[in-house]
Amino acid sequence: MDFIVGVHNLVRWLVVIVAVVAVARYGLCLLGKARPHNMDRGLMSAYTGLLDLNVLVGLILIGGRVIGGGQILPVWIEHAGTNLVAVAVAHFLAIRARRATDPQIAARTRLIGVGVSIGLIVLGVARVGGWS
Repeated sequence: MDFIVGVHNLVRWLVVIVAVVAVARYGLCLLGKARPHNMDRGLMSAYTGLLDLNVLVGLILIGGRVIGGGQILPVWIEHAGTNLVAVAVAHFLAIRARRATDPQIAARTRLIGVGVSIGLIVLGVARVGGWS
C-alpha cells in the first residue's frame, strides 16, 4: 500500500505543476500576451489525464484499504466524491473548449476548468488532512 500512496502523492504534485503552467498559459492567452497554439489543447489533455490517473490510483488505494483493513472511512468517500466532481468539471470544460471556435473563448473555458477543478481538489484534499 505504501507504494500506491507514494504514486498517489507523486501524481498529486504533477497535477499541481501542470495546473500552474496551465493557469499561466491560459491567462497569458486571455491577456493577449501569448498566441493560441495547439499546445493549449495538449496541456488541458495532460491536466485531465493526470486527474484521471490520480483518481484511479486513489480508488485503488481505497479499495486496498477496504480489503486489507475491512473498513471504509466516510472521509475517504467524501474525498473521492469531491475529486470525482473536480475531474468531471475539468473534462466537461475541456470538451467545451475544444468545440469553441474563438481561441479567446477556448482559453477562458480552459482557465475556468482548471481553476474550478483545482478549487474542488483543494477542498477534497483538505478534508483528508491537507497537503502534507
